[in-house]
Amino acid sequence: MAEGDSDRITLVLPREREFHHVAHLVLGGLAVRLELTLETLEDLQLALGAILDRASPHEHVTVTMSLQDGTLETEIEPVEFLPELDGEAEHLDLGRVLRAVVDDVEYEGSSVRLTKRLDG
Repeated sequence: MAEGDSDRITLVLPREREFHHVAHLVLGGLAVRLELTLETLEDLQLALGAILDRASPHEHVTVTMSLQDGTLETEIEPVEFLPELDGEAEHLDLGRVLRAVVDDVEYEGSSVRLTKRLDG
C-alpha cells in the first residue's frame, strides 16, 4: 500500500462475546497483508479485546479499522463510558494497559478510537 492511501474495514457484529473472534480474525488478516510484526499484532489484539469486552449491551457492536499514512485507527462503538480510561491510577487499569500497547486512545460519547503507528 502506498503512502497516502486509505483503506477502511467496517464490521458490524452481534454483541455476544463469541463474535468478537471475527474482529480478531480480520485484524490478523490485515496484519498479514501489512506485514506487521508479531509484537505489533499482539498489541493491537490486546487493545481490541479489552475494549470489546466492555462493549455496550446493545444489539450490535461496530468495529472500524482504517489505515492511512502508516497509522492504523480502530474505532469501537458503542461502548459504555469507561471511567478507568480517565484516571492516572497507580494500579493496573484499562487506561494504563491501552496506553502501553497503542500510541493514542481517544473516547467520546459511546466510541473509543485506538491509534497505532506502524513500523516500516
